[in-house]
Amino acid sequence: MMEETIKKLRGNIQFDQILLKNFINLTAEEKECVRRWRNHPEVRKWMYNDHEISPEEHEAFIKSLKDSKKDFYYLVFHEEKPIGVLTFTRLDLRNRNAYFGLYANPEEKVSGAGLILEKTAIRLAFEILKLHTLKLEVIEDNLRAINLYRSAGFKEEGRLKEFVFKDGTWKDVIVMGMINPYEKP
Repeated sequence: MMEETIKKLRGNIQFDQILLKNFINLTAEEKECVRRWRNHPEVRKWMYNDHEISPEEHEAFIKSLKDSKKDFYYLVFHEEKPIGVLTFTRLDLRNRNAYFGLYANPEEKVSGAGLILEKTAIRLAFEILKLHTLKLEVIEDNLRAINLYRSAGFKEEGRLKEFVFKDGTWKDVIVMGMINPYEKP
């Protein structure tokens, strides 16, 4: 069953008006679009690694995903428009948990894109993958993201003290999580 799930995650996933297109299946134009978004100052400033990603580095990263059984990255389309990126990392199917991350298309603001991406992550995690817990990490001063996560029911579970160095200062990283709300106790 685990191999079947991995195979499904390596493909593209469609539900309702959402298409999650796995990075390993992107066209050259879509790969460049993702790289451009990732290098955008409004996205890059919230990443642990906030340097400009070169085309070669981006291509090598995508190639590394082809054999991964733990890390899955998707370009997300809503009503056929690319609205952002959704990531599932450190996937542990045995213990039914994963971390996720997201960022919205910084070039074309789509109203509610963050909420759509978040709801898509929750649905993929709990309805499709049947995970028990979903976690995320967010830099302490990314208040917009923290509020988005809280609004969906994520709770702060801990802090990684002075975990990243940004803008000349050490910043905490907040770990937030959610237990599958669809599971019966």
